[in-house]
Amino acid sequence: MHAMARHRIPQYSDDLFRTLQPLPTINGCIKTLPDEFVVDEILPFEPVGTGEHLYIEIEKTGANTGWVAYQLASFLEVRDLDVSYAGRKDRHGVTTQWFSCYLPTGTDVDWTLFSVEGVVVKSMTWHRSKLRRGQLQCNVFRIKVRHGKLTESQGRDLVERLEQLSDQGLPNYFGPQRFGRDGHNLILADQLLRKGERVRGNRGLLISAARSWLFNGFLARYLEQRERHLEQGDAQEVAQGPLIGKSRDPQPGEEYFDETEQAWAAGLRKLGAKVGTRDLIVRPDEMSWSAAEDALVLQFRLPPGSYATSLLRELFLVKDESL
Repeated sequence: MHAMARHRIPQYSDDLFRTLQPLPTINGCIKTLPDEFVVDEILPFEPVGTGEHLYIEIEKTGANTGWVAYQLASFLEVRDLDVSYAGRKDRHGVTTQWFSCYLPTGTDVDWTLFSVEGVVVKSMTWHRSKLRRGQLQCNVFRIKVRHGKLTESQGRDLVERLEQLSDQGLPNYFGPQRFGRDGHNLILADQLLRKGERVRGNRGLLISAARSWLFNGFLARYLEQRERHLEQGDAQEVAQGPLIGKSRDPQPGEEYFDETEQAWAAGLRKLGAKVGTRDLIVRPDEMSWSAAEDALVLQFRLPPGSYATSLLRELFLVKDESL
C-alpha cells in the first residue's frame, strides 16, 4: 500500500493549478454546438507557390487532426510521414488548419474525388519545405460560453477578469486535453517512464503529457511563490519554466518532485527527451468580447502551444459539453 501511495499517478484537476485571480464562481459551458468553438491557424509565412510540398487549407468539423492527415495520405497515395501539420486542433469544434503533403512537382490531383465527412478543402498552394510542428504565428479563437443569468456583482466581476486577462495575460498551463480523457495519457506515460514498459500508441504524445504535467506543477508553485513575494513587497519575476529532458544537472523545480515525478524525470532523460522552456505567462492578442443572451462571446489570439481552455478557466468554472 505504501508503494502505491508513493507512486500515485497524478489526476488533473483545476484545483491543482492556481489562477492569477481567485477561482471564478460562474459556471460556463463550452462546445454545446461545434460552431461555438472556432479556431483558425495563421501561418508565419506566405507559401511561395512553387515546390514539392502541397499546402492544403482544411476546415474540419468533428474531426481529429491525425485522422484527417491519414485521410489525406490515403487519398494522395503517399506515406503517412509525407503528410505533416503544425499542430493538433480540437476535434469538437470548427477548426481551420494547414497540412503539407510531399508530392512530385506538377502532380495533378482531382480534388472532386476527395470526400470525407466533416472535412472541406478551402485552398491549396505549393511551397519549398514541409510544414513543421509548432510552425505557426498564432491561433485565432472565437468561442461562445453559455452561462446562466448573472447578478450585477457577477457581471462586474466577469468584466474585471476580462480586462485583467487582456492587460496582464494568463498562466500558460497545458490544458487538460493534453493529458487525455480521465488522465489516460498520464497512466500510459507512467508505464513508459517509471516502469520502462512497452506501450501502445504515440510515444511522443506520452512524453509530451508527462513533461506538460511537470511544467504545470512548476507554474503553479511559481504563482504561489510570486503571490507571497508580492505580499512581502519583493516580487521576483521569472519569464520561463522548464520542459524536463536530458540534462547533466537537475532543472529548476525538481527539488519539489514527488517520487513518481522523479521517476518520470529519470525516464525522460533515459529516452533522451530534449530540454526546453516555455513561457509562464502569455498575453492574448486582439482580445474582444460581447454579451449574448445568457452567454459570452470571446475572440482572441494565442501563440502556438497555448490553450484557450487555460484562458477560460480564469473566467468560469468550465464544463466541456463535448465530453
